[in-house]
Amino acid sequence: MKKRRWLKIGLTVLAVLALLLIVTRRDRGPEVAGRSLEEWVQDLLVTASPARRAAAQAAVAQLGTNALPWLQLAVHHTDPVWKQPLLTTVKKVPGIDRRDLMRWVNLYERSEIRAGGVAGLAALGQAAVPAIPELVTALGDPEQLVYNHALAALRGLGSLPLREITNRLGQADGGHRTRMLHVLRNMQLDAVPAAPALVGIIEAKPGGEEANAAAAVLSMMGHRAAPAVMRLVASERYELRVAGFDVLQRLMPAEYGLWEALRGTFQLGGEQESRILVALRDVWGEPGTDTPTLSAAVLRGTAKSRAAGIFLMGEAAQPGNTYARKLRKLRDRKLVSGQLALEAALRKLKAAEATVSVSPGGVKTSSD
Repeated sequence: MKKRRWLKIGLTVLAVLALLLIVTRRDRGPEVAGRSLEEWVQDLLVTASPARRAAAQAAVAQLGTNALPWLQLAVHHTDPVWKQPLLTTVKKVPGIDRRDLMRWVNLYERSEIRAGGVAGLAALGQAAVPAIPELVTALGDPEQLVYNHALAALRGLGSLPLREITNRLGQADGGHRTRMLHVLRNMQLDAVPAAPALVGIIEAKPGGEEANAAAAVLSMMGHRAAPAVMRLVASERYELRVAGFDVLQRLMPAEYGLWEALRGTFQLGGEQESRILVALRDVWGEPGTDTPTLSAAVLRGTAKSRAAGIFLMGEAAQPGNTYARKLRKLRDRKLVSGQLALEAALRKLKAAEATVSVSPGGVKTSSD
């Protein structure tokens, strides 16, 4: 029995030693000035001193794209499958302290290795473009040290991560998706191709944290995102119409007077709302629309967008305001089309002016 026991202990010790040998020989990346890449990138983390960080950036720059294979591998670094069985076995072996073993098995925290990989990719700048999928994956890392460095790296790449993020928005959720949205928000106008995917997030979970984040990203994109947002504005679901209308206002703040005028009649249902929806769609709903203002739709748009723009101006026009002045100027222009819409808008404006031009005593206070 004793022989069998000692044989078992001996085999276990041999297995432990073999595994420790594997650990110590783990690939730590190419070397620069006698230090492995794994050691250098640890000095890129926020915990390192400025001098060490500068030296690490120089070392990574010296390696260039040769650093990519190891850095991409490091981003996915996790505990190996044998680690827990090994630690469990060691507990049963007399004379081996588990804390001593951990010094061998876990030279760095696993999250620090992943964060180092991400920080190394950030230091490579544009050369890290092939690792964009790994950086987007790192946004979903449970450790703040990792995903914060991933955010910084992706922001440094401008609009280059757009396609990867757009393709994966529907697969991610929670903090991972929220951080993807943060990167898109940083792209602003360059992120317009992602607008349909963002609208999809709002449609799936209106009013939720992710939907609000998606709406905030959309609001930074400018008028070119309007065609996608019109999908929300024209929705049969009231909460989506409200969300879409709110984003539309933020996309084109120059039309503040229009949004204020429509707020009282829009979303109430009925024929008037239908006419407004059709007009909004004719001005801003066509894919590829590049119409920053109503004036642009009227002066440079198609016959359909011109008539719709004039109709919306008529909805917003009040005696003496900007839209009233614009309609009068259009009256003096020779428009190719839209005359009927203009005449209707001017008649409506004239009726409004007649209402306010007579005081309670019957004396006119203003004139056309």
